[in-house]
Order: sequence, then C-alpha cells, then structure tokens
Amino acid sequence: MNTVIERFSKFDESLCSILKKKWARFVTWPIAILILYAVYFLFIYQQAMYDKIGFNSQTSMTMFIVFLVIYEVLVAAYFTFLALSKRLTTRKAIFLLFLFSAGLVLPFCMARTYNDGSYTHDYGVFGEGGHWAIIYDIYDGNWPGIDLTNQYYQPKLYHAAVAYFMKFNSFFMPHFAGSENTVPNVAESTHFVNFTLFDYTAFETARIFLALQGIITLYFAYKVIVELNLSKRTSIIGGLILFFTPVFWFISAYKNNDSLSLLFSFAALFAALRYHKTHSYLPLVLTAVCIGLGMETKLSTVVVAFPIAAIFLIDLIKLFRNNGKWVKADKNALIKFIIQMAVFAAIVFPLGLFFEIYTKVKYDRPIAYVWDLVGEYGTTYFMYIDPEIYNPFVRLFLFPSPDLFWNMSNIRYMGGTYNYNPAMYEWGTIDFNCWTAFIKTGLFSEVGLGATQNVFGDYQSLFMMVVGIAYALAIITGVLFVIGGIILIVSKIIDIVKGRGDLEKDFAFYFLLVVFLSSAISYMAFCMRYPVGCTMNARYAMLLYLPIGLTVGALFDFFAKKAEKKKKEAKTGFWSK
Repeated sequence: MNTVIERFSKFDESLCSILKKKWARFVTWPIAILILYAVYFLFIYQQAMYDKIGFNSQTSMTMFIVFLVIYEVLVAAYFTFLALSKRLTTRKAIFLLFLFSAGLVLPFCMARTYNDGSYTHDYGVFGEGGHWAIIYDIYDGNWPGIDLTNQYYQPKLYHAAVAYFMKFNSFFMPHFAGSENTVPNVAESTHFVNFTLFDYTAFETARIFLALQGIITLYFAYKVIVELNLSKRTSIIGGLILFFTPVFWFISAYKNNDSLSLLFSFAALFAALRYHKTHSYLPLVLTAVCIGLGMETKLSTVVVAFPIAAIFLIDLIKLFRNNGKWVKADKNALIKFIIQMAVFAAIVFPLGLFFEIYTKVKYDRPIAYVWDLVGEYGTTYFMYIDPEIYNPFVRLFLFPSPDLFWNMSNIRYMGGTYNYNPAMYEWGTIDFNCWTAFIKTGLFSEVGLGATQNVFGDYQSLFMMVVGIAYALAIITGVLFVIGGIILIVSKIIDIVKGRGDLEKDFAFYFLLVVFLSSAISYMAFCMRYPVGCTMNARYAMLLYLPIGLTVGALFDFFAKKAEKKKKEAKTGFWSK
C-alpha cells in the first residue's frame, strides 16, 4: 500500500506541475469541450426523433452510465489517495469536489431530449410564448419582439447563445435522407410549420451547451471558495454543501435563462474577489462585463452587484485606514481607485441596462418588468398563495414551518387540483413558507416524488430512503446555518466592541454576509410581491448556497478549534493545509 501511495504522490506532483503552467487552462478547457462533444456524438446523436430515451440506443445509455460511474469512482479514489498521502490541500479538495459534481451535471443536461418540456420552467416546446419559441425564432433568423403576457418580455442573451450554438453545430452536421421533412409539432401552429428533422437534430445538440454551462458555473463556484482563502475545514464543508446540492446539477436542465444568469453571477463574484487582491484593471473590467451580461440575461442578476459593491467599499475604507486608525489616503492610490470605479460604471451601466432602456423606448415595456401571474389571471390562479390565510410572518420567518413536514415534495397546487375552490382552499393544501420551498426545490425541483419513485420499480423503498436522508440533512443544514450565523455575527460584534476588529482579516465574513442579505432580501421580496407557488423556487436565490455552506463549515471549524485549544493540541494532520 505504501508503494502505491508513493507512486501516486509522484504522479500527483507531476500532474500539478503541469496544471500550474499558464497555458494549461487553454488546453484543459478545449479538451473538456471535446469530451462533451464526444459523449454526445457517441451515445446520443441520431438522425431521427427520439422515442422513450434520450440516447441513440439502450446500449448507449448503459455505456453512458458505466463510463459516468467509472469517472466518479476515479475522482473519489483520487480524493482518497490524496488524503492518505497527506497531499490533499484545500484547493485540491475543492477542485475534486467540483469535478465530482460536474460529472453529475451530465445525466441531467445530456440524457433527456432538448425537445422535452417536462421538469423545465416556462419552456413550452412548440408553444407560442415560452423560452423554446424564443430560441427557435432566433435560430430561424427572426429576432423576437416583446410580449408582456409571456416569456417574450425577457432579455434574449441566453436564447441567442443557445440558438447560435445550435446554428454553429448545424454547419458541421450531415444532411441525410429525410432531413428536410418537417416534424409534427404538438401545438400544430404555423409558427413552427417549417421545423424540419435537420432542425430537430441541431436543436438536440443544445444538450452540450446546457452541460457546459452547468459545469462552468460550478467551476466559478470552486474559484470563489478558493479565492476567499478560508480554513480548510470551512472550505471543504462549504464546498460539500454547495456542490452536492442537487439544484446545481439540474438548474441548466430547466432550459431557461436562470442558469446563464447564475454562471455570470459566480463569474462576477470571482472576478471581483480577484480585483480585491490585485487592484488591476483586467479583473475589474471582467467584473463589470459579467454583471452587465448577467443583467442582459436576466435583470435579477443585479443582486450580485451588492456584495461586489461591498468589496469596493472595503477597498475604499482601507485607503483611509492604517493600523486601526483613520489616516489621510494616499493621493495617487485614491485617484487610481476613482478612475477604476469610473471605468467600471462606464461598462456596467450601458451594458446592463441596454435591454431595459431599448425596450422601454421601442416597445414601452416598463423598466424591470416581471410578468405578474396573479395580475394576469387573478386570485383564482391555481398556485395563488392567499395572504389572508398565509400572512407574511408565516411565509418569511416561521422556521421550521409546518409545510416542511406535510410532504417532501414541493406542494404547488391548491388541493392537488388546478380548479380553485375557496371552500377547499384550506391550511395544508399548498406550501407557503419561502424557506420550505427553498429546501424542497433545491433538492427535488418542483417534481412530485410520488411519480418519480415509480421509475425505480422494485427499488422504490431504497430511493425514498435516500430521498428522506437528503431531506433530513437539508433541514439539519438549515438549522446549523442559523446557529452558525448567530454565533459568527455575535463574535464579530464582540471583536468590534473590544477593538479586535480587522477589516481585511474579516473580509470574507463581511463579503458573505452581504451575499446572504442581498440574496435573501431579494428572494423574500420577490415571493411577497408575486404570491404564487413558482416564485418560491430555489433558482431565484442560488447565491445563498455560498454563505449557507461556508457558514456551516465555519461553525464546525469554530467548535473544532475550541476543542483543539482546550486539548492544547497543535493543528496538524488532515485539516492543517
């Protein structure tokens, strides 16, 4: 065993030296993209419509599963050998957690056909007003206008990215017998009358885009965790919670603009953290570009601007602080900072607000418009959450809430039916608490688990046991987060009162606090402004998983250090790097 570990250590050392090269990223990412293409064209691509599975054969599906299991086992084995050989640094641990989680993105984003509208959000295959129709319009060469009664009110960057990705692939795909035949569409609408079998095969290649998008999002989450430079225990536990929350595996499979918005959010946070360390123009410009592009994907991406503004404010304060005392700022450093903020503003505002201003001028679309389902359909809408039954306190602050224990599935329909009957609309017929829905949708989306378990045949009991364990762990994580948050905040207040506060030493705390507050307040306000079941989806507050995971990690680290101090033991071994 020792010989195996020694050989592995030498291999790991050689691999790390290669990956540290500046040119490594320009090789590894193209290879990763080629692997995704290889997976698609080996196991999935076919010149015909898919029937019951999203693979070109049952054998291909089996081989896909086998190779995926082998990949995950290898990543887990690498993690284990690094731990045994005492080479598992914080960066390596988080990177391997990212790699493991990236593998789990594939079955969600690659295995199901792109023209399948199930388990999606506002997608609508062959529908007139969903994201699918917008993508098809752009793919077909028709830039869509604005419609305030469906998804056409949204910014179109995501849709354009997917459509042009499909169009790019279509240039290299072979035309085949029957490729010009039109595909029967569900809606039988003249809008899609020219949709051919070739277009169908081009559309299916978007599965590569969805998988790549999900993986890149996880990659930037990894970079953010590492950039915060927290303790090993805090970082690994935080990474475990974030990377193993299922919504990060399937948010791209929603096939709407939430996923690209999240990618730009994490990318912006990483670039801003890098700017905090270097104060150079490149990360500053990248931060502005990512925020701007995120807002052109979905305006709610603007929430990420609050923690980034906190970073800029901390950097400004540091110019006037030295050794805990207020001083006169260095003139050159202050001028450089002001110029950099001007450059940032000159990029982010025109880029981020272009769509809002353009559509206001051309279509009279209200600024920051959101399609109001209750305003459209009234209080008889089947997902309406009646504030007379469920008041703001029970919706926002009551935790644990009763609906947490009604069902592990997210209950979105009043009385289990689309028909609204005030006499039947009683306590217990719909999930109402924002944090209950956040937990459930973060684990299982809005899927009814009763239907999902039937897929597993004789393994239903095992499946539900795993689901139950995951649900219990999520609730425990929520409780630990609340406890950890209170302890950290109180300890920081005590440090400030006793004069032990250090802005740079406590930088990660303030950064994560603003991430949490901005995302949580935005999420709660959104749920109250639009009181329907679908607004309580975790997809509207994905950045929360960053402070939640790292706070729980910090809580474990806090008590572990107390124990180590009590035993007067030096910090050595696994957690020392």
